Amino acid sequence: MKNLRHYLVALLVLLTATAWAATPKYIFYFIGDGMGMGQVQTLRTYFKTTNDTLAPLMHFYEFPVAGLVATYSADSDITDSAAAGTALACGSKTRNGMIGMDADTMALTSVAKKMKATGRGVAVMSSVCLDDATPSAFYASRPSRNHYYEIARQGAASGFDLLAGAYFRDPYGVRAKTPGNVFAEYEAAGYTLVRGRDGYNMPQDAKRVLWLDNDTTTENRIGYAVDGDNGDMTLPGMVRAGIDYLYKRYPRGFFMMAEGGAIDHMGHANDPAGFLGEIREFDAAVREAYEFYKKHPRETLIIITADHETGGLSLGVEGSNGPALSLVQDVHVSKGEFSNALRQLLKSKGAGVQWSDVRSFMDESLGLGSTIAITPGEEGALMLALQEVIDSRSKDVKTLYANFDELTDLIYRLYSRKCGLGWTTHGHSGSPVPFFAIGVGSEQFQGQGWMNNIDIPNILARMVKK
Repeated sequence: MKNLRHYLVALLVLLTATAWAATPKYIFYFIGDGMGMGQVQTLRTYFKTTNDTLAPLMHFYEFPVAGLVATYSADSDITDSAAAGTALACGSKTRNGMIGMDADTMALTSVAKKMKATGRGVAVMSSVCLDDATPSAFYASRPSRNHYYEIARQGAASGFDLLAGAYFRDPYGVRAKTPGNVFAEYEAAGYTLVRGRDGYNMPQDAKRVLWLDNDTTTENRIGYAVDGDNGDMTLPGMVRAGIDYLYKRYPRGFFMMAEGGAIDHMGHANDPAGFLGEIREFDAAVREAYEFYKKHPRETLIIITADHETGGLSLGVEGSNGPALSLVQDVHVSKGEFSNALRQLLKSKGAGVQWSDVRSFMDESLGLGSTIAITPGEEGALMLALQEVIDSRSKDVKTLYANFDELTDLIYRLYSRKCGLGWTTHGHSGSPVPFFAIGVGSEQFQGQGWMNNIDIPNILARMVKK
């Protein structure tokens, strides 16, 4: 009898584990573009040391399954977003610059397309432009990430239920020198176009939805969180609306890829407050999925990772007294907006600009000089940089998405150091990125140790191949 009881208990445990290991019905795939371990640890420290209103809530880095992911591409230890996006979408290494193709230019099938083939609804969304490298890797196959017009056309042909992002870089084929109109192709494919705030209440009777920002002048992002104007679109709002749209339409479940693309922008810029604004927004977007998970815990899987690290961010830097992340809470201007405003100030004042003008502007925007004390040596270095700008002896610091005058760059390097943050590059680094998961099937990622980025979509594909 005792042996029978042990047998029945073991059988019950096995049956329970088997039931729990069932195929997830709802799958959320979050990608923080440029989000390395330094970025995640800085967010953790920020919530721990500030009075941010989201601090008491559960954050994605607290999910029970965690690991590290290698990001190298087929031809470089430091990947770009195209190769990394392809790896995360299609489970195959490729060369930098290539989208949805292997290193031999053979088209690959993304995990999103595999999910669609199972009868699930599919959404691909990003806080940057829809034809950017990471989102496009889920629906397009091109030898170059710069083939924006053809990438956008392949989005129309994908049949995915919801495509959402800032805009398209070449919707009329001007750069490609192939005149056309991708919007007409989306309409022909059954897509209803919604813009900005209208997307939060997207028409439920729409066969498919293309959701773009109202602002077409800043085509590469919906708006930076730190600037306080996201053009009526935010990543959390996009995820929330996407859940509502797909859940009502697909009883067999859905797959959603949501990218926090502007984390990368702020890493390229080496912008402390800007980056924290974007990763905080990314965390809030994951929370929308987590709230859904709490209602459907035995049907939902949430995974979070990154395509690569950007900026070489470290929490701790020579010359600082340790992290002081509360200094970013009252900053409401990105480095780009700061640079634009400073250029306007210098232009309006001309040769008559005084250091006091710049110091007042710096104090008002960042707190440098009042809330954040600066030494006579630091002030002298800034004054010298100002004179070089006035004398036209300085050169712009060029980054992937923006160019900054040398004075702005020096101000932000000082500001970063005061916050206790260090940057090693304006580009990508080869550092591993984090992985987090919770929900049905997350145990299949447990114990993987140091994963390769191609493992993630391949494990997902095996989960649903039933």
